[in-house]
Amino acid sequence: LGTNAEASITAPGTYTVTVTADNGCTDQESTVITQDITPPTAVITNNSGTTVLTCTQLSILLTPSGGVSQQWTVGGSGSGSLVVVNPGLVTLTAYGANGCTGTASVTITQDITPPTAGITNNSGTTLLTCIQTSISVTATGGVSYSWDGGATPGTDNNSFTAPGTYTVTVTGANGCTAQESIIITQNI
Repeated sequence: LGTNAEASITAPGTYTVTVTADNGCTDQESTVITQDITPPTAVITNNSGTTVLTCTQLSILLTPSGGVSQQWTVGGSGSGSLVVVNPGLVTLTAYGANGCTGTASVTITQDITPPTAGITNNSGTTLLTCIQTSISVTATGGVSYSWDGGATPGTDNNSFTAPGTYTVTVTGANGCTAQESIIITQNI
């Protein structure tokens, strides 16, 4: 590394200095320089078990670990558990005792699209008469259905024997809802 009394070491290895006195005698000393540039492993634990925000999953809880400290870099900064309520990329930086950093990321998406509620009229008419005493309908567009207006709740199929307005609330797989109504009239 030269003949200077000082040396700047930038790589690991064994370094030896030879010192020469005024009388010509020499002495040597060695030192071993090691290197620790291993980044810590940043870990994001998803306590909610999903990365999709929906009409029923309004937030996602993430817990950080790794290194000696952690920092979230999403919508500002912070540490500790993070409650995510908006879609986007969430990044965690873990800081090691050696000054190195490691990162982990998770992408949070959102599905809040309401289902397309529909009512199929199986009878082909909305008019109850002395001949047409019942109107059969089937709700469509979701995974579950809830009727009001005197209809049978919890099923997609219904039969109406009285005039009125019947509304079905259709729930999609994402928990979002939409409504559709049918008006039944009567001429007896």
